[in-house]
Amino acid sequence: MFDKLGYFIGIIVLLLLTACSEGIASTGSQHNLIISHFLPGSHPVQTQVLQGIGNEIEKKTDGDIIYELYPSNALGVAGSQYDMAVTGEADIALSVHGYSPGRFPLMSVMELPFLAETAVHGSEIIANLYEEFPSIQEEHADTIPLFLFTAEPAQLITKNHRIESPEDVKGLRVRSPSPLANDILEALGAVPVSMPMGDVYESLERGVIDGAMVPLEALYNYRLHEIAAYITIGNFSATPFFSVMNKEAYYRFTDSEKQVINEATGIEASIESGSVFDVDGQTGRKLAKENGAEVIDLTEEQLIPWRKALDPIVQAWINDMENRGYPGQHIYDRAFQLKAELKK
Repeated sequence: MFDKLGYFIGIIVLLLLTACSEGIASTGSQHNLIISHFLPGSHPVQTQVLQGIGNEIEKKTDGDIIYELYPSNALGVAGSQYDMAVTGEADIALSVHGYSPGRFPLMSVMELPFLAETAVHGSEIIANLYEEFPSIQEEHADTIPLFLFTAEPAQLITKNHRIESPEDVKGLRVRSPSPLANDILEALGAVPVSMPMGDVYESLERGVIDGAMVPLEALYNYRLHEIAAYITIGNFSATPFFSVMNKEAYYRFTDSEKQVINEATGIEASIESGSVFDVDGQTGRKLAKENGAEVIDLTEEQLIPWRKALDPIVQAWINDMENRGYPGQHIYDRAFQLKAELKK
């Protein structure tokens, strides 16, 4: 009799504990978001964008959602960030699409030459393309995309070579940020050299490379203004970034908490992310000029031979996407249309 009584009491206690724990989970237990990225902790994408988003979420949820930031590949290398968000090793991850080769073919449209004119401009283009094209959404379908953005357009910086025409690039060893940038440089007759941004300063200083295809913010954030003698502005490519969230992490929140996360991210976060690149780019350009660098802003007339040399890259991208069954022509045409519509 006592055994049966003890059994029933145990069942009742277990049910009560289960009910209590479910109540805590749904009415105010604290969730800690693990946010991972590859940029330095001092980079404004962390200090202004990610911290701003995290602080807003904490405030609007009365501290029910808090966050921890892990910069500088602390939890995994740049190329593993997306997978970390998929598996839940990180709740939120931020990195470059191109660091996961073959996974985001359509996102590389932003790397085509002469498309983005600033980081904000590129970020607005990429955000709109994502909203309009299901095939681009499908590339991110195993996560919850929070916001997409681009760095400023990549320019050409050199230490000893003045570049004004495509002929001036021929034979130069130039640091490349991506496989598509390799194609761009090869079409210009350069020798692309893949290397992390952190290695560019020393490689350029020692003559391992002759130049680098980088955004102007690198002049500031990576101190390249100290050694850049020539800066050629042509908007040769733009690097797309993602910030995505683990699905299980997102769906464990209440509807009101999801709304807070959605409002803290989205297009406004895209624009803010682009803005910090643009601001640092202006700073980098100013520092380089103060250090004696010559800035060659290519005019529309000067860009004609560059466009002629690089048009085959655009057509090859379109053909490649179409052969894979993607609407490559439609996406490129829309991106070019958005370029004009969103130009400030």
